Amino acid sequence: MEEQGRFLEILAEIKNIAVLQQNTLSKEEINRYLGNMELDNSKMEAVYSYLSAGGIKITGHEEDIAECGITGSRALFNRKLYQHEVDILGVTGDEELNGIIKGFLMGREGLRDKLVESQLAHVIKLASGYNKREAVANKTISIDEIISEGNVGILAGISIIEENKAQYIKENGEPDYNAVHGIINMEIVNAMESFIDMETSGKDWENAVLAKTNLLHEAAKYLTEENGEIPSKEELSEYTKIPVEEINRIMNLSEDTKRVASS
Repeated sequence: MEEQGRFLEILAEIKNIAVLQQNTLSKEEINRYLGNMELDNSKMEAVYSYLSAGGIKITGHEEDIAECGITGSRALFNRKLYQHEVDILGVTGDEELNGIIKGFLMGREGLRDKLVESQLAHVIKLASGYNKREAVANKTISIDEIISEGNVGILAGISIIEENKAQYIKENGEPDYNAVHGIINMEIVNAMESFIDMETSGKDWENAVLAKTNLLHEAAKYLTEENGEIPSKEELSEYTKIPVEEINRIMNLSEDTKRVASS
């Protein structure tokens, strides 16, 4: 859980960097930022699709999709695969779902994507319960973004099960269906809630810094025109009432972000 929390924090940092680059990142940049997470190809595809769903253009990935088409796990995490595509897939019945879970735990190939597909309708149902949350009502975040996070949660839950399959098989050799459903549901909800918490606090912080940055810019422009020279930090502080220490932090933050983005 701690690793997933760090993973979501890094995703939030990547999104902030993308904002400074006109919502554009390259695959190489993303891979570099996530280099210590040891993500396999399917998880990286989920990351690319999650960022794309947030309006970020990923150079290199779009070319891959154009060459290979959107298939398999890519299709599962494309933004268009929401209600319409889930309706086409249909809701998996209990008996069929139990068969998928059993086969997956027994190592049958090709059932991982089937298990993911079986949870998509559940993610949409859970996400619909967030319509009245303040962050959604005031459009800080969208239901589509929450669904996208829930899809990442599906992957997290299935990865946990995949790495510890024996724990989800009872002594009689039958799957512990309740435990499987429980861990997937928990990871979906955790991904959604973590995203809302971080995005809400992140937006508040981002908006505050942006507002003060704009204020400093306008103040510097006015004082330069008024006095015929670029104002000092002390003069900016006196005019804007922003402490010099905070002005330094805002300026350093801007420079650090530029360096990270260009590295």
